[in-house]
Amino acid sequence: MAPAVVPGAVRGPVPGPGAARSPSALWTLGLFRSELLITFRRWRTLALLAVLAAVPVLVGIAVKIETSDGSPAGGGGGEGPAFISQVSNNGLFLVFTALAATLPFFLPMAIGVVAGDAIAGESSAGTLRYLLVAPAGRSRLLLTKYATVIAFCLAATLVVAVSALAVGALLFPVGDLTTISGTRITYTEGLGRALLIALVVAASLVGVAALGLFVSTLTGSGIAAMATTVGLLITVQILDQIPQLDALQPYFFSHYWLSFADLMREPVYWDDLVKNLGLQALYAAVFGSAAWARFTTKDITA
Repeated sequence: MAPAVVPGAVRGPVPGPGAARSPSALWTLGLFRSELLITFRRWRTLALLAVLAAVPVLVGIAVKIETSDGSPAGGGGGEGPAFISQVSNNGLFLVFTALAATLPFFLPMAIGVVAGDAIAGESSAGTLRYLLVAPAGRSRLLLTKYATVIAFCLAATLVVAVSALAVGALLFPVGDLTTISGTRITYTEGLGRALLIALVVAASLVGVAALGLFVSTLTGSGIAAMATTVGLLITVQILDQIPQLDALQPYFFSHYWLSFADLMREPVYWDDLVKNLGLQALYAAVFGSAAWARFTTKDITA
């Protein structure tokens, strides 16, 4: 007679007390895919992306109305929001204008909401401890959450860029364009630079993502984490405009955000771009490490 099998019993040798379940790379990719689906299926996420997509539409319509009598839009100067003066001449400039308009507030706010909710939202919903029961480990789960926020950074930036590209082509002429330096480049090369600028803008938000993730590990309330992250973003940008703090401003994560305009020069000015990317990497390393230190030692009760 065959021995009875106890439900839930594990066949084979019993692992020793020091043995740990080591999830495979495939399992980790499955966890990442699951996090992506959960994040991008939330109504809040879809609403944020819809707002971001609407900004280029509003800017494009405003420029079209303003220039309908032949008067120029915006001001001169060629950098940041002043790209708006070129939109009526070439619709591709709406991509640069929309990114410049959304980068100081709309994009980081959206990233702050998603990052702030990454851990704290699971905790407040009571699902965090169940996630940790799976063979993920805290470090792997935290890294997956951060990778999901980075994916949202890229998606949000591309939503703005694609929306602006479509609206610009619909409302304005497109073709060869003039760089800030006054040289002419083809429309195809302009599209390449637009894509590169979108990638740089997305990379400019990785520091904000790490900051939001760190804040998310400090509290069990998703709303509190989101509000704190967005509040810090606004505070830092206000401080970046105070002349008396000019010695500190190069260390604020938002200080070099608009340096992406240098990609529209011929030749490209790399100094501020490199400073921006280096600063974002530093913020990501510091706050990512702080988030890891906090999350791996934190008591999980929910």
